[in-house]
Amino acid sequence: MNKMKKRIAAGLLTVCVILSATGCEGNSKKAEASKPLKEITGAVMDCGVEFPEMVEVSEDNFQFRYAVSTDDYSEYSVWWAGSGGDADEICLIKAKDTDKVRKAVEERKKSQEGVFKDYVEEQYEKLCDSEVKTKGDYVYWLCTNDNKKAEDTLLSYFE
Repeated sequence: MNKMKKRIAAGLLTVCVILSATGCEGNSKKAEASKPLKEITGAVMDCGVEFPEMVEVSEDNFQFRYAVSTDDYSEYSVWWAGSGGDADEICLIKAKDTDKVRKAVEERKKSQEGVFKDYVEEQYEKLCDSEVKTKGDYVYWLCTNDNKKAEDTLLSYFE
């Protein structure tokens, strides 16, 4: 009976070690942007995806619309459609508190979905197809006509 308990305990310990080594791999990896975030978002806008006229978001407007403060991030670059009829948005933030910033970006996305739900169906669907993601300490959200191409471009600037 004692041998059986030891084998079970050893097996559970092995499983725990394997899970702890692999289960959080995506969040524990450090990522570093190879260029300033403004240059990366510029590259996304130049990657061949069709965008409406885009406007660079000031820090005050960014903090207000995303409900964040300078304590939450160290760098950001956000661009959104200049017209109220398009939902396109490019958001890239180096977060000091990744969970808090991710939640703030998810709330921004949700707010935009509410704005477009009964306004422009095509833009609402574009918002619904977009995702808030992280890469190390970076939080990003791409709402474009081709999120895959935009994301591939963005991620190509991370080491």
